[in-house]
Order: sequence, then C-alpha cells, then structure tokens
Amino acid sequence: MNEQASVSPQNQAVANFALPLQALIFDMDGVLCDTMPYHLDAWVQYSATIPELAVASRDRLEQMGGKRNEDLLPELLGHPVAAADIQRWGAEKEAVYRSLIQDEIQWMPGLIPFLQQAQAIGLKLGLGTSACRENVDLLMNQDQLGDFFAAQVIETDVDRGKPDPQCYLLVAERLGVSPDQCLVFEDAIAGTQAARNAGMRCWGVLTTHSEAELTQAGAEYCIQDFTDPTLQSLVNG
Repeated sequence: MNEQASVSPQNQAVANFALPLQALIFDMDGVLCDTMPYHLDAWVQYSATIPELAVASRDRLEQMGGKRNEDLLPELLGHPVAAADIQRWGAEKEAVYRSLIQDEIQWMPGLIPFLQQAQAIGLKLGLGTSACRENVDLLMNQDQLGDFFAAQVIETDVDRGKPDPQCYLLVAERLGVSPDQCLVFEDAIAGTQAARNAGMRCWGVLTTHSEAELTQAGAEYCIQDFTDPTLQSLVNG
C-alpha cells in the first residue's frame, strides 16, 4: 500500500494561494525593523513621568502591539481616556521612541533583497501600519525604503484600528488589487487578525509573538526574518 506523501508547512503555505499573488503588504513595526523593544522602552520611560500611566508595565504593553494609541491607552488603563490626553501622551511617548531608535535602525535580515526581488517580478508592495506620520517618515526616509511601497496607509488614514480590517483593505484599494490576492506580513496578534478579517492571507514575523500565538490569530506560516528560503517561492516568478 502506497503511503501518501506528507506536505510540509512551507509547501502547504505556498499551495494555499488559490489566485495568483498580486501584492505583498507589510506592517511596519516589528516587520520591516524590530522596533518593538524601542517602543516598549519608550512607554516604560515615559509612563514613569505620568502618574496616570503607572499601570503601563512592559508585560501588559507587549500584548497590545499593533494597536493605535487611541485604542491602546483606554485598554491599558481600563477606562475611557480624554482625546486630549491620548493626543498628548501619545505624541510625547512617540517622541521618546524616535529619540531612542533614530541611530539604531536596522532592517530585518534579508528585507531589502526580498523587496527588490518582489518588485522585479511585478508584485505590488504596500505598507499598512498603525504608526503616526513622524514614525513612518523616520523609517521610510532611511535608505529610501519608502520608494518600494506604492501605497502607504498610516494611523490617520483610518477611523478604526487593527484588528479591524480597514487599514489593509485601504492598502489593497490603493494598490488596485483584490484582498484575496494579497499576502500580509505581520508580527502582532491584532494585525494578523486584521489581515484575516480583510480576507487576506497572512504570514507571521516572529519578532514580537510566538509562532503558536500568531498561528492561533490566523497566520498560516511564520518566518524568523526575510532570509527564510520559503519566501523564494513567492518571488521566483
């Protein structure tokens, strides 16, 4: 009796594309660059100066990655927060973050060659992030990374944050592609859920959460970084 050959997770992830892949969409923090430790350090440093934010422990903040400040702060504090406080606390914390990372930016291993390969075979590239404009510009202006992305959706472009799919649906709309022809790269649980809620496939990047956590959130495959050989199946034409 012939035994049926097993299918590896890598091959199954690639085989899952029912339609030709037209676009790759990237979250920013924790995907293009491992920024999350700097965000956490910024929150811890800043919250120590604001009595109302005393509950902002590193462990609690780690579970809220991928969310906009206007969604994160009420969840963190457990009660509604005035819009003026969200604006002030968020802006001041993000300034601390930029001061910490501005001289420490390092792209995820393999990122630039992968973007070049994807662009060379005609895949459209998009960015979908919960970050503010100043944070996006800081990374996009480094090594002219922003030139790769034909569409960028940031915090102020949407009314609803991840896990709502609005961010990723808007990226697809701006790229002119159908959601089911997009693959999203995400490191956050909320972002992974947003991609799946948008009807897109999602591969996890293991900078912030475990493979088990991202798989449970909806990621069909996970990579450590962009040197993963399975990625070549996406960009070899």
